[in-house]
Amino acid sequence: MHRYEVEVTVGSARELKNVNWRHGELKPYVVLWVNDDGPKCSTRVDLDHGENPDWDDEKLLVPLPPSAGNRLIEDAVLCIDVVHADAAKEEDVKPLVGSARLPLRDVGVGDKISRTLRLKRPSGRPQGRLDVRVTVRRDNPSPYPYPSPYAQGYPAAAPGAGGYGYGYGGGAPPQPAYGGYDAATTTNKSSGGKMGMGTGLAVGAAAGVLGGLALAGGASYLGDKADDDDDDY
Repeated sequence: MHRYEVEVTVGSARELKNVNWRHGELKPYVVLWVNDDGPKCSTRVDLDHGENPDWDDEKLLVPLPPSAGNRLIEDAVLCIDVVHADAAKEEDVKPLVGSARLPLRDVGVGDKISRTLRLKRPSGRPQGRLDVRVTVRRDNPSPYPYPSPYAQGYPAAAPGAGGYGYGYGGGAPPQPAYGGYDAATTTNKSSGGKMGMGTGLAVGAAAGVLGGLALAGGASYLGDKADDDDDDY
């Protein structure tokens, strides 16, 4: 049986609404997965553009869950959430900014499509637009199965460190890990994009703490969605 993966190029979003405006600037990143049981991966955090973020055509490989084999490829759905990075730090901050869904039958295998997706709040209220390019392709065969996700909720955002500080250490972000949920990276374009070894270690240590916070933020996420109608911006 063939394995498939979805390559998503995340461009920019526009006209987002800062639903947590009482708590400061919007710091968005994008979380992607396939179906309810798919592993999640995320882009870096855009600290510079607020309600009109730009992820500079960042590419992510999103594996299909084992349940989505050749027979079910047409039934699979790519799920996309735009999330606020600082949601785990304060009790009243809601992580979800807006969501979109894209049926993979609209993409096909081997084709690349460009879409401007309309993001919505849980209430159905419009919440801006997101530009993506998507292709479904056969994955290279591997003797090792994808590990199962080990946590629930959104990835934790690593602290800003002037460059691509990844959640599990310094340096440029690696390919998304397929086991569990990646930590979103934080970048500030005005900082020059350079980071020394000492800073990288500090980011890794801080992200270890934030990993625990992500579980708390993710656990409260379902409750937050139920309350979102009262707090839509």
